[in-house]
Amino acid sequence: MSDRFNDTISLQETDDKDEARFLRVDKVKFQGCKFTEGELYEIKRYYGNELVFGNTGEMFVIDDDGKENYSALLLCKTTLYK
Repeated sequence: MSDRFNDTISLQETDDKDEARFLRVDKVKFQGCKFTEGELYEIKRYYGNELVFGNTGEMFVIDDDGKENYSALLLCKTTLYK
């Protein structure tokens, strides 16, 4: 997946989930989780539930099966980038 991103993009680590644009999977914690360790995934946002997530939206990434995965931060050790 990381080959889809331009290598000239300069990314900076961040702890702020709201400003993050990419997520790197450092370690998959649970078997069956459809992510590849070391890969960079683009963060997307779902804005359908404003009561819970406000104007920042719910964060998700497209996993290796091509499905929306809203639990990457729970299932994997990750690093966020802006």
